[in-house]
Amino acid sequence: MLRSGSRSAVLLAVVVLLATPVLVGTAAADERVGGTVVVEEGETVDGLQATGGSVVVRGTVDGDLQAFAGSVDVAETGTVTGSVEGAAGSVRVAGTVEGDVRVAAGTVDVAESGVVRGDLEAGAGSFALAGTVDGTARVGAGSISLADTARVGGDFVYDGDLTAADGATVDGELREDPSISVSPVPGFAQVADWVFTLYSFLLTFVVGAVLLVAFPGVSRTVADGLRESPARSLGVGLLVLFGVPVALVALFVTIVGIPLGVLGVFLYVLLVLLAFVWGEYAVGAWLLSVADREGRLLALAVGIAAVYLLGRVPVVGGLVEFLVLLVGLGGVGTAAYAWVRGRRGGDADGGRNETGGGADAA
Repeated sequence: MLRSGSRSAVLLAVVVLLATPVLVGTAAADERVGGTVVVEEGETVDGLQATGGSVVVRGTVDGDLQAFAGSVDVAETGTVTGSVEGAAGSVRVAGTVEGDVRVAAGTVDVAESGVVRGDLEAGAGSFALAGTVDGTARVGAGSISLADTARVGGDFVYDGDLTAADGATVDGELREDPSISVSPVPGFAQVADWVFTLYSFLLTFVVGAVLLVAFPGVSRTVADGLRESPARSLGVGLLVLFGVPVALVALFVTIVGIPLGVLGVFLYVLLVLLAFVWGEYAVGAWLLSVADREGRLLALAVGIAAVYLLGRVPVVGGLVEFLVLLVGLGGVGTAAYAWVRGRRGGDADGGRNETGGGADAA
């Protein structure tokens, strides 16, 4: 049987393992997994393999973009120097794709500003082209629309209900082919959104459950902070959010401190991710207390669901998620301070129980 300290170490290793897919974007720019994967304007990545609720390219992908997501958006400022391949609930090209586009989606939209230098193959519930495809386009869709600004440099081969505006230009042959092999999967858009929502929920729940078992003291402190003193919890969260990076920058001033700084950056990113899960747990615990209910796992599930739903509300959602992060960071910071104070006072047992290492606390 593992000692309590060893058990916490093992469980923490499990948390790191489970959180690794979320952290891939920081370790390797060409592979990213998460709720939202974004290549920001001005950013360049060397190819990109992305899995997420949504994938947005506002900068440059130097190579191919391979995506499996609820939505994929190559924004007007975005450029993919290779090809775009994958499956999604919706795919939108408003920027430039230097290679081919081969996608299956609920909806595929090439906006007026969108340019595909190579060929396009799409299977979709609906397809709309208002931009330019320099090569050949092969489209299988329930409804197909060519706007008056649409231009296809090669053939346009399709299977579906086609509506073409008078100004649409097809330099090659426009023909229908019922045998076209890029037919969409029925209901793919709804399935994709459902699958990624479920994936995100389950991953977050498993990570949160491990945290509750490994560090019950910290979990309790985070939840109590929101219920008893939300303003204090938010204040400590702000201090941790901005104070830790300042301390890490100071480490990079000396040669000796650089390795510690690099390790510190990794741990800080991990802390932020885990603190958000703790914050969701705190929200769930508070909601259950209002309903006069108890249960740590139930609180975790309720908190994840509540934050997810509120996070989808425009403007308000971003603020809610930020506050949830501060609550989590505030609780972790408070627990860490109490542990350090206990250690300095010689109360080793108290410090251990506060961080959740004691057997009784679990």
